[in-house]
Amino acid sequence: MKFQYQATNKQGTVVQGTVDGGTAMAARSSLRFAGLNIQSIEPIAKGSSDASVSVSRNPLIKPLTSKSTGLFGKGFLGGKRVKYNDLVVALSQLSIMIQSGDDLAAAIRVVADQCTHPTLRNVLQSVKRDVEEGQKFSVAMSKHPSVFDVSMVAAVDAGEHSGKLIDVLERMTTLLQRDQQLKSSVLSMLTYPAVLLFITCSVVSSMFFFVLPQFSKVFKEMERPVPPLTSFLLSVGTTLQNYWFVILGLLGVMVAAALYARRLPQWRYSIDYIILNGFCVREASRPLMAGRIFRLMGTMIQNGVPLLDTVKLSQRATKNVYYRDMFRRMEKDILEGRGIGPTVAAVTFFPTGAGHMLETGERSAKLAFVLQTIGEYYEKEGEQKLRWFVKLLEPVMIMGLGGVVGTVVMSIVLPMLDITTAT
Repeated sequence: MKFQYQATNKQGTVVQGTVDGGTAMAARSSLRFAGLNIQSIEPIAKGSSDASVSVSRNPLIKPLTSKSTGLFGKGFLGGKRVKYNDLVVALSQLSIMIQSGDDLAAAIRVVADQCTHPTLRNVLQSVKRDVEEGQKFSVAMSKHPSVFDVSMVAAVDAGEHSGKLIDVLERMTTLLQRDQQLKSSVLSMLTYPAVLLFITCSVVSSMFFFVLPQFSKVFKEMERPVPPLTSFLLSVGTTLQNYWFVILGLLGVMVAAALYARRLPQWRYSIDYIILNGFCVREASRPLMAGRIFRLMGTMIQNGVPLLDTVKLSQRATKNVYYRDMFRRMEKDILEGRGIGPTVAAVTFFPTGAGHMLETGERSAKLAFVLQTIGEYYEKEGEQKLRWFVKLLEPVMIMGLGGVVGTVVMSIVLPMLDITTAT
């Protein structure tokens, strides 16, 4: 496809002409490489349009909607009901069988027969029927977005075009395995604090619901004045015991209001801001999220997905509104002939130096390698920061539990001792 352009050269002279390029992005990149500052560019062929109007090489990529699944969401590469492990096993078996020389449809049929997950087995059987009818593997996968994420579909489509489907399946399997390892690591680190928090809430609730009301009756029978703190705690315990259904209803209303507020843009911006900039939380959340998205982008580019499609797919793969805004700016920069490095360097929630490393990768034509390398590095850094945060949180929670229990016990025991001594 030919494009007509108007630009200025290094001397500031306005020049016009035509350039060959498969896409507007490729044409812009060629002109910028030639030292021209592009003012305007448009396709010559009738009916064509500039890539800035959401034109993508991959027809399987659809516009972003509110129903798109996000990073660590229920639809990202793992589907709503299909577990990561089941999908990893299926992809590994499929890759091995194709590499051994089996036909794609036959390999899918064997994997489906061996699959123990009913949902995944039905999906694979449907994909096998579509492939046998002559449809592309990526097109067949795209009919099941709850199992195969759009980024995986795009990678498979690129692998089919380049003849490297086996390599794509192996890389996506590795990506899924790393996702599962990261998820398991985070959950294991948060398990102990969660259990400790549950025990704390259970102990405190039991004391307020059952213990304090009993002591309230004892103090009333003795007709002795009690300290203000003891009186306050006794009142709280009595109120909880008498009006627990009202309090439970209020908690239900608050939960329902919070679930509704999650759909509001203002709420999403507030929550995502806290995740990226909250005290202590940002030390772990920033590198973890950056590492995850960088590694995903690197894998897609390595699989043959064009950079513009990679940015669009990455935008779909994250729920964080600040990341989505950043990807929109990145998409605009790419269409204007600039790289992704300046956009990354301009945002504050990416680790320092990430933008410069990406610019280096773009100049050296090793962007996929750089993205994967820094993605793995930042993920490891995020895990270390999270582990440090959890270790710091554990003694704080233990001290908090001890302080609450000790305060309640002392507020009851000391007045009882005073009354006993007085009598």
